[in-house]
Amino acid sequence: MAVPQWMPIDVKERLKENKNLQIIDVREPYEYNSGHIPGAISIPLGQLQERHGEIDKNSEAVIVCLSGGRSSSACNFLQSAGFKNIYNLMGGMSGWDGDVI
Repeated sequence: MAVPQWMPIDVKERLKENKNLQIIDVREPYEYNSGHIPGAISIPLGQLQERHGEIDKNSEAVIVCLSGGRSSSACNFLQSAGFKNIYNLMGGMSGWDGDVI
């Protein structure tokens, strides 16, 4: 099943509309600590299988990495685990032009 893709502008609009939108950052901790989207939860790709229970299956979730590769893999895994509202941030943090903390 193809992973739905959201452009950065789509994510920014969704963040304004949906306070329950989850942002899951699958980069390594040092990458996350160097700058991430406000409110993002750090779950490195290598820990996703063990930690995916931390993600609410009933809420939309945007999956983020540096450029879109790891997040696409994460989306595929999450879809296979039964998640329905999973979206990949196109271009990852490299393409993100919104707030970063």
